[in-house]
Amino acid sequence: MIRQYNAGMTSRTAVVLCNLGGPDSLEAVEPFLRNLFSDPDIFRFPLAPLTQRLFAWAVARRRREEASRGYAALGGASPIGANTQDQAQALEQALADLKLRVFVCMRYWHPFTGEVVAALKAGGYTRVVLLPLYPQYSLTTSGSARNEFLRQCARLHYSPDVRFIDSWYEDEDYLQGIVAGIKAAAARFSEPDPSAISLLLSAHGVPKRLIAAGDPYQHGIEETARLVSARLGWPRVTLCYQSRVGPLEWLRPYVDDVIRDQGQSGVGQILVYPIAFVSDHIETLFELGMTYAALAREAGVREYYVVPALNADPALVRALERLVRVALKEER
Repeated sequence: MIRQYNAGMTSRTAVVLCNLGGPDSLEAVEPFLRNLFSDPDIFRFPLAPLTQRLFAWAVARRRREEASRGYAALGGASPIGANTQDQAQALEQALADLKLRVFVCMRYWHPFTGEVVAALKAGGYTRVVLLPLYPQYSLTTSGSARNEFLRQCARLHYSPDVRFIDSWYEDEDYLQGIVAGIKAAAARFSEPDPSAISLLLSAHGVPKRLIAAGDPYQHGIEETARLVSARLGWPRVTLCYQSRVGPLEWLRPYVDDVIRDQGQSGVGQILVYPIAFVSDHIETLFELGMTYAALAREAGVREYYVVPALNADPALVRALERLVRVALKEER
C-alpha cells in the first residue's frame, strides 16, 4: 500500500531505502543498541524521554558483550550497510531512465535519518519515495522508519511530497526470488528431494501484546509464508519466529524449539529461509547460520543450511523497481 503526504509537489525526485542499520565496528555495538532501545515505536515508557534513555543505556550495557561476540564472528561489523548500498546502486541503475537518486537511510546507525533528510533538503528534492526494506509492515519497523523520517523533516522545516510504501510482500518477483533461492539451496543436501527436507520459514518475532494491540505484522508474515508455500508445493514447511528477547510472550513457535523438536523426532535435513529479511545481517548469518546450526547438530540433525537473503538479487531489484514506478505512477 502507498500512502502520500504533502501531495502536489513534482520536481526533483529521490528514493529512500530504509533499513535498521548495524554497527560498523565493535566499538559501535553499544551505541547502536542504545539507539535501538531508545526507539519509542518499539519501547514506550512513562516520563519519556528520560525513562527511555535510562532503559536504553541499561539494556545496551547488559547486551553489549553478547552482541559483540556475534559481530566479532562476522568480522567485527554488520554487513547490512554494504548490502543495502548494493541494493540502492542496483535500484538506481534499474531506474536510470527516470534519473532518480536512491539514498540509503538507516534507523539506528549511519547514515541516520536526520543525515539523509538534510541531504535531501540540500539537494532540492521535492518528491520522495520512502521505501522500507521490510516486506511486511509493523509499527516497529516500517512504521518507525516513517515516523522518524517525518519527525526529521519537521525538525529541518522540510516538506517534500512523500510517497510511503508500507508493505509489499505480495510482489510476485519478491516471492519468486525467495522460491528460487530455496530451490537452489536444496541442491546442497545429500538428499535434495523436497520430500526429504524440512523447510523452516523463520521470521523475526515480536511480542504478542503488539499483535493484540492491532499491529498487522503477524498477518503479513503468515500471508508471505502461505504465498511462498503455494509456489513451492513442498510437503513440509513450518513458519517459526526468532530473535526474542526479555520475559514477554512472543509469537510462536520459536525456531530453536522447532529445530530441537524436529531433530529429536528424526528429521535429518533442515533448510531455513529468513522470510522477514531481505538483507543478510547478524540475525541471518550468526543467529540462524551459526547459533542454530550448532543447536541442530546437538539435536541430531544431519544436515542444516540457511538460504541467503535476497540481498541484491535481480528478483528483489525488479520488485523494488516496480514499487517505485507504481508509487510515481510511472510503471512501464
